[in-house]
Amino acid sequence: MSKTANFSQLVDGDYQLKRLVKQLDQYNQLLNIVRSAVAPELARVCQGTAWSGSSLLVAVPSSAAATRLRQAEPAILAALAQAGVHATAIRAKVQVALQQGNPLQTKSLRMTAPAKAAFSELQSQVDDPELKAALANLLRHHK
Repeated sequence: MSKTANFSQLVDGDYQLKRLVKQLDQYNQLLNIVRSAVAPELARVCQGTAWSGSSLLVAVPSSAAATRLRQAEPAILAALAQAGVHATAIRAKVQVALQQGNPLQTKSLRMTAPAKAAFSELQSQVDDPELKAALANLLRHHK
């Protein structure tokens, strides 16, 4: 059985999941309408939609994109109206985490072999049991 068939059976069997998938489809359709109504450079950075009352929220990664989205509001509202969707306003929501050019860097600290040897020697010389346990944990973490 294919993954699609398994997913369909899972969704069909659960009312809440079925409702969420339908809502996700609707939001994706709205996003496609928004993307079709703006310049390609702006369309690429529009990441998601949601409703706040009768205002359509569009997630973008920067304030510059938000400004361009506000400038395109009349065209977006017209495209939505043509698709039979009533929206009174388009509001950009800046989501910095959506920035693709600046992924968050995780720290990758590695202890050198001489540092490990020094901490190991220190652990053998320390009398305080809590400090000894902390040093053992540090060494275990860096093996």
